Amino acid sequence: METQKPNYGYRVNQKNDGSLLGIEIICCSKHIGEIRFKDGETLSCPECGIKHKLKIHHNHFHIDRED
Repeated sequence: METQKPNYGYRVNQKNDGSLLGIEIICCSKHIGEIRFKDGETLSCPECGIKHKLKIHHNHFHIDRED
């Protein structure tokens, strides 16, 4: 069975106390970096130019992908 890396994805990192620290971003099958858990943080993929943006609400968060 062949294992493939995902084309894009996210991994949430947290501190020992459970509070969120940052989000690692995979895009174009490569780890492109990490954004801190702060509203409005963005990271653009150097390969395809898609911008990954974090939006925090009172009890949840969204990660949007913008061309």
